[in-house]
Amino acid sequence: MLKPAANHFVAYVLVVAVICVGCSRQKEPVTGLSPVESTMTVEASKVESIPAAQTTGVSVVGRTNSGYALQILTAVRIGNQPGVDRMVFEFNDAGLPEWEVKYIEQPLLDCGSGEPVSVAGNAWLQITFRGAQAHTEAGEASSGPRRRVANQSALRELVRTCDFEGEVTWVAGVVRANAYTTRVLAEPSRLVIDIAH
Repeated sequence: MLKPAANHFVAYVLVVAVICVGCSRQKEPVTGLSPVESTMTVEASKVESIPAAQTTGVSVVGRTNSGYALQILTAVRIGNQPGVDRMVFEFNDAGLPEWEVKYIEQPLLDCGSGEPVSVAGNAWLQITFRGAQAHTEAGEASSGPRRRVANQSALRELVRTCDFEGEVTWVAGVVRANAYTTRVLAEPSRLVIDIAH
């Protein structure tokens, strides 16, 4: 039978051993990324649906939600990845409304007024969402500015041409009608479109 002093010594050794085991579990260092790089890296690695084959001139259509309420487009981002220019369309609810991506010809028209809309580039990739809106109930834009100058390798400009009666349309002006791919990501719900350089 151990004496009280010995009991205290054994307890002390056990506590030190447990603490030392915890000390050896160090986390891997995290490399700092800019907000754009960090976002784009995550979106590149979390592919959960489609990817469609590289497509030119053919309409790609999808839908991943089953609700009837209009979904709100909450963010639109553009970025550059190796070999592609990227557009990300993010929504407020689970799944995506019906969407369609295809190259179109001029004239490019505003859906509300019917007036021509200028979009830089030599070819135009149209992204349409049905069952969606890009504004709040107060009428304020929910996804940022309507016109975005990109000046990337393929993507020159991205312009919203429609936010009317449950339809939201963006037109991407590109240098030429390069191949593109589409991906659907979740949590949050996003449509990612990569245009080849």
